[in-house]
Amino acid sequence: MIVQDQTQQEPRLGIDVIGFGVGEFAYLLNVFEGPARDRSVAVFRAEEMVDDVSLSTAGASSLLARELATVDHDGNLGVRGVAAAVATALGQATRWTEISLLTAETMDNVAFVEAPDVAIMLQPRLLGTWFVFAKDPSLSSAEATLRIVQQHVAENPAGSAYFVFKTLDSERHLLVRREDGTWITGVPDFDTDDVAETAGLDDAALLAAIEDARGAA
Repeated sequence: MIVQDQTQQEPRLGIDVIGFGVGEFAYLLNVFEGPARDRSVAVFRAEEMVDDVSLSTAGASSLLARELATVDHDGNLGVRGVAAAVATALGQATRWTEISLLTAETMDNVAFVEAPDVAIMLQPRLLGTWFVFAKDPSLSSAEATLRIVQQHVAENPAGSAYFVFKTLDSERHLLVRREDGTWITGVPDFDTDDVAETAGLDDAALLAAIEDARGAA
């Protein structure tokens, strides 16, 4: 499969949001091959989905109908526009961040996928759909991650967040919650079932903790 137009015109954070159905998402995960694509498939737990030829074919048809894909003179299908940016992020990513936003009653999820030329955030919704928006280019990746947890806690004062930072060969975990006007971070040790907590952090210190947990891609 060929990406014909790897556009850099990303949707803007909080302004442009585009949704992709389950078939469309399966097709976009199949545009590229290689370790990065395989890691994306694992992050989105999409192993069965990407192997479903009928589902991917339906997704390709839907992308064509939405003018997010074209067929060239040789009959090759290629994605374009925002779909090309999403396919590029999924297929060429160097870092994946799984974000769980928790309250006492609910859990919401955000996936943050970073490739050399594009960084997108994705949220799952009903019927296997994914809504996608781009990272605000004025923010660093760590700042964008910090903003997500700040917004979550502003809307849910007792809420917390759990981050899993992944590269092709590493995985790091970080827990974050708000208490008495400051942040508390926790780094779990799965061998001992202990969590090493650091309390009393302001926004700048939390940002530094996020940057450290992200590590080098």
